Amino acid sequence: MPAAALATAALAARPRGAPSTKLLPGNRYWQAQAKDRLWVRFVFVPKSKIEVDIWWNRLARHPDVQLVFGLYGDAVEFGSLTGNGFNSPAFHRLGFGTFAVNIAIQALKAGFAPSLPVVGVLSNTDEEHLAADERQRLEANRRAFWRRFGLNVIAHGDPPLDYLDGTVGSLHVVTTGSVAGEFSRCISLQDFVADRPEGL
Repeated sequence: MPAAALATAALAARPRGAPSTKLLPGNRYWQAQAKDRLWVRFVFVPKSKIEVDIWWNRLARHPDVQLVFGLYGDAVEFGSLTGNGFNSPAFHRLGFGTFAVNIAIQALKAGFAPSLPVVGVLSNTDEEHLAADERQRLEANRRAFWRRFGLNVIAHGDPPLDYLDGTVGSLHVVTTGSVAGEFSRCISLQDFVADRPEGL
């Protein structure tokens, strides 16, 4: 069985909410190659952020896809998920976002209390110029995306904005599907290493 499939099976067998690994400050890395090549950097800065950076087929100063959660004393706040939106067709709806969130969820469950709130605001200013029906379609897709991980999406305000609402304990990884048809969308945080890949 491929290593990615083994990681997925291990995660599926692990009880929901069980710590995946001891969460240590600093950077950890993971990489794989099939037809294409994938590099990932996981960053944990206590009392500041969890960040997942993804490069696809090339290393550059800035990642192709990036996920950031802010870490505060009384909550975890979704900051941003960039690089996989409608205006990035090479990464849109190909599993990169799910892949990044799955990594972050494992870290949150390993290092934080189940009762800690998970909050945030969902929006994409790049969509403002689109037709109303297209914006509504993308908004619906965004709500469905986050709900798959165990979060509620609640509309507040006028005009309404979508807010994330949940707890670390309510989060769960999505074990099905692939990244660009090549890699599992759910790899184990235990497989990350401290050694930085050459060129990164």
